[in-house]
Amino acid sequence: MTAVPAGWDAWRERLVERIDALDPATLLADERLRSKAALVVMDDLAAMVVGATHPEVVELGRAFTSPGSPGEATTVLGGRGPRDRTAALNATACGWDELDEGYRPATCHGGLYTVPAAAAEAEATGRSVADVLAAVVVGYEVVTAFARLFPAPRPLVLHPHATLSPIGAAAAVAWLRTGSGAAVMAAVDVASTLSMSGPFSHAVSGAQVRNAWAGAGAVLGFLAVDLSAAGLGGEPTGALDVFAAGYGHAVDEDEVARLGEDAPDRPWAILDGYHKVYAACQYTHSALEASLELAHGELAGTDAQDIAEVVVETHPLAYSLDNTTPVTTLAGKFSLPHVVSTVLATGRTGPDVFGEALLHDRTVARLRGLVRLEAFEPLPEAPHDRPARVRVTRTDGTTSEVVVLSAVGGPDRPLEEDQVLAKISDLTAATPAFAPLARALVAGRELDERSWHAVVTEAWRR
Repeated sequence: MTAVPAGWDAWRERLVERIDALDPATLLADERLRSKAALVVMDDLAAMVVGATHPEVVELGRAFTSPGSPGEATTVLGGRGPRDRTAALNATACGWDELDEGYRPATCHGGLYTVPAAAAEAEATGRSVADVLAAVVVGYEVVTAFARLFPAPRPLVLHPHATLSPIGAAAAVAWLRTGSGAAVMAAVDVASTLSMSGPFSHAVSGAQVRNAWAGAGAVLGFLAVDLSAAGLGGEPTGALDVFAAGYGHAVDEDEVARLGEDAPDRPWAILDGYHKVYAACQYTHSALEASLELAHGELAGTDAQDIAEVVVETHPLAYSLDNTTPVTTLAGKFSLPHVVSTVLATGRTGPDVFGEALLHDRTVARLRGLVRLEAFEPLPEAPHDRPARVRVTRTDGTTSEVVVLSAVGGPDRPLEEDQVLAKISDLTAATPAFAPLARALVAGRELDERSWHAVVTEAWRR
């Protein structure tokens, strides 16, 4: 039997109390919280728009929707299908290009695990924009609490998209259906046992099933809510049995104590979410920015053929990102050698730089073979705990190096609201109604009582 840490029951009770104390009207009256929730939702919906351009997502959409069925919810491709499969497709599209929102205090993408499920459930049941925003805040709060409670060992063995996504989806859906903290926790107890052991190494090797783990988690989240409601419940220690005993994650006892003591007054976790501008794994971003500074600085005008060696000193989360021969775009996005080489070769960081074309570029391939990874030591404390030093040696023996302690999007360098909205506008240029709608939704409460179905249909109309 799994050892139950002191304070475990109190931790659960306080999380339930926090959810039960939530009044959607009061919650959304907090302008900072409401605009952040809206920004997370629209940022992730924009990421879905980009993800929907990939042929694999289009093919999956054909399998997940039925032309002869009216369906329950709308996919980013414009089709309709059952709410759980719609959420699965949209989640797969959302995380495809690494442009979805993330959570810095723990290894977790709170928006990816909650937005697709909350959006599909809300559309299927005729709920409002305000309902979606509140459900995302709740789901985000719950899944990040579990991510903080069971911090993954470094380097990562399992991918959080697989292990955590059922919890976030279940929490958001259960809250939309019941508004009850107890019902949310009961669904999460089931969802924890449906956690998937997706290997982090699949992202590095480029196995694209990794892109579907958040989608599978959405389906499992819906299933967990249905099972719990039908009386097929779990155990209060289910998460301990899975994450601690099963996966070997240590329980953060400070987190247990912290939630038990200050839960009523603590800011909502979604406020700690970050937004990404680079279409690559966040663990590469500091090295990416250092490479960009070199490309536009001391290496400006240097022929790539004159580069003899590239040393990247990095943090523990990135130690395994060492694939020098990526064969899929996913592998490229999780390859420090590839990310650094593409930026050094092009001097650019747009989404296309980390797409298909440069995987097979000869100059980039040569540079990848010159990259060597080393540990960044001593490792600074957060928020500078994901630093990089990139040192380039030329064939004549001269060297240039740049250190970036924290990439844009981190707690010390957050993207401003207008920057995120500008990103959204760029990503959704092919859907002209999206950016104005995103701005209106983030700016104020005028759209909060509008049906979610109407909003999502307008946003994705081409």
